Amino acid sequence: MLSYFHLGVFYFLLILVVVPAFGQEPISVGDDKRIIADANVWHELDYSFDTSNLESKNKLAILKEAYEYAAVVPSLGGKSGSYFTKVVLDISQKGQYFVVVNANFIDVGLASYSSPVQPELSTQVFSQLLDDSSPPVLHFQAVTVQTVMANERVELWLFIKAKQFPTPVSITVLDSTEFYRFQKFNNGISIAGITTMFILSLLALLIYSGTRKRVALTCAGYLGIHAIGWMAASGMLGDIVHFPFNTSYWGMLLFPFAIACAAQFVSDLFECKTDHKKLFKFLNTLSLVSVVLGVGMWFMPFSIAYLLSHLLAMFWIVVTIAVGVSMIRQQDFRAKYFLAGNLLYSASLGYYIAAHSQYFGELAYPESVVIFALSLDCLCILLCLTEWFKLKQKEFNRNQYLSRIDSMTQLGNRFSLTECIEALDDYYVIIFIDLDGLKAINDKHGHDEGDKLIIKAASLLQQSFYFLGDIFRSGGDEFVGVLQADSTRETRNVADSALSIVSNVSMELSKQWSDAGVSFGIATSLETKVPSECISLADKRMYQHKAKSKHPRSG
Repeated sequence: MLSYFHLGVFYFLLILVVVPAFGQEPISVGDDKRIIADANVWHELDYSFDTSNLESKNKLAILKEAYEYAAVVPSLGGKSGSYFTKVVLDISQKGQYFVVVNANFIDVGLASYSSPVQPELSTQVFSQLLDDSSPPVLHFQAVTVQTVMANERVELWLFIKAKQFPTPVSITVLDSTEFYRFQKFNNGISIAGITTMFILSLLALLIYSGTRKRVALTCAGYLGIHAIGWMAASGMLGDIVHFPFNTSYWGMLLFPFAIACAAQFVSDLFECKTDHKKLFKFLNTLSLVSVVLGVGMWFMPFSIAYLLSHLLAMFWIVVTIAVGVSMIRQQDFRAKYFLAGNLLYSASLGYYIAAHSQYFGELAYPESVVIFALSLDCLCILLCLTEWFKLKQKEFNRNQYLSRIDSMTQLGNRFSLTECIEALDDYYVIIFIDLDGLKAINDKHGHDEGDKLIIKAASLLQQSFYFLGDIFRSGGDEFVGVLQADSTRETRNVADSALSIVSNVSMELSKQWSDAGVSFGIATSLETKVPSECISLADKRMYQHKAKSKHPRSG
């Protein structure tokens, strides 16, 4: 049999468990914050409870009467409906205190308190759905408690109603100093993160307006929908614009559309349509499923929509990390920012989950941590976009170079020559050059030797005319020099210099190939009206020079 001692211990332990379960154990509040964990704190109320005119004393009387027989729930995490509780606070200092209810999806909330020195009830309405004067705290709801003397015992009643309580609903009591510090930090991080997402999405839109590249548009959708979703989920949207419905649920309902844009962005970023066809099909399928899911979720019970959004989020994180690692292994370094951002975001979600589990206790600022990490992730996404454009710019420059440069001689080709001619000013000299003896060298020594002659001639011409102008290869063994001047006198001097230079080049070539030589014709802007006439005159003079040359022209 149990001794009286054992019975005493049993009843003592029973009191410790039962009294807090009914919310009647006073919570002492000093200079620092006090947290009431969501463990047998909330009582379930009939969902049909009329939430209109909550300030009515009759409503409070109904709550007090229901308190005696309403069932206590172990935790509100994952539940929906109407719940209420009574908390008795022993407040050591007089002044203003704030009670923060750790829940965001609150359609209706009522707070009412009284004390022996303030028997008249003071009531406040707080919610995302109704107009209220509660202190603005993103992701949370807060009410004020004003004491008029030290060591005042306050009886506080709280009533909340929502379609979904995704996490345990703890209660935190803060003095004014702690509350404003908490409000400043919590709201500051959230506003900064959401604003960053909006700015980055606008930058992506500006990039799209200038480039018309689809990757910039899908990036803007990815960033912008995330920003709108978190703006709604945090309660900021409802604080700015009053809607007749609770916009905080939109964060979950818009999420699938963000994933649809994200999947398309990943497909565009890594050019999956041409380079990774299986991944392209998978991402297109994921986008379609996300859009269908996103539309359907608006017609589902929110608890199901909430679950589906979180399952989609976890699946997407796995996909992004797998894609990022795969692209890094393939040395596609566009993935470096993509992978870093998603790893950071994944870590923040892990912290968020831990903060709302019973194993880690209440961790600080879980929502703000996620928003901050997501804003950095969005920055990384925009950096991925810039890397994409850098790569495209390099490809463009390379193609531009190849389209304008002769691959054999590394001189400008006909396209470059045309651009140069179009940019000529008033004074210039055109020299038309044709190699002599190329056919004979090809016949005797083969085309490889003929190519060596062309390369050697190009090198000598480029070095010799370096300070006077540009040399272009206009055909097989034909070159055109475009030499610019600033005056009539300088034009004549440049023409004389060109005559001397090309003669020296001809002699240099004949030293290595006895059959080689150069025929040329020189014309200046002083002799013609337009560049095309000048080129024709130089070409004509080249033929005249070749006719006098002992080397027959060969092509």
